[in-house]
Amino acid sequence: MKSHDDALDQKVNDLRERMRLLQMDRRANVEFMEANNASTSSEIRALRDENKKLRLKLTQLQKRLVIDRGAKDELATCHKESVQLRTEYDSLRVTTTKYQRQLEKLKDDAKLCELESQALDEDSGPISKRIKGIENK
Repeated sequence: MKSHDDALDQKVNDLRERMRLLQMDRRANVEFMEANNASTSSEIRALRDENKKLRLKLTQLQKRLVIDRGAKDELATCHKESVQLRTEYDSLRVTTTKYQRQLEKLKDDAKLCELESQALDEDSGPISKRIKGIENK
């Protein structure tokens, strides 16, 4: 029976050794999982921080895009207004030139009238008065 008890004791010892090894494996797995969990947690935290920064950057870019669009719209409006003002300026310049020519012509006409008036005034001098007096007789 001793051999049977020895064999049984040997099996029990083998089972205990296997249990001890399995427990050590389990502890190693648990420690590995905890370490992995810690590194994963820090990685998740880093990714969340990066995600937050990227969202802020995206928001800033979207705001800048809206501002740029507004600036482009404003620039287009200013350009359109400048074209309209230039057209109006050109039109007024043509009209002014036309009126200046008319003014020069009227000045010339006024000078002619003034010269004719002076000629008539000269005709009404002493000799003309005598001639008129003689004609009237």
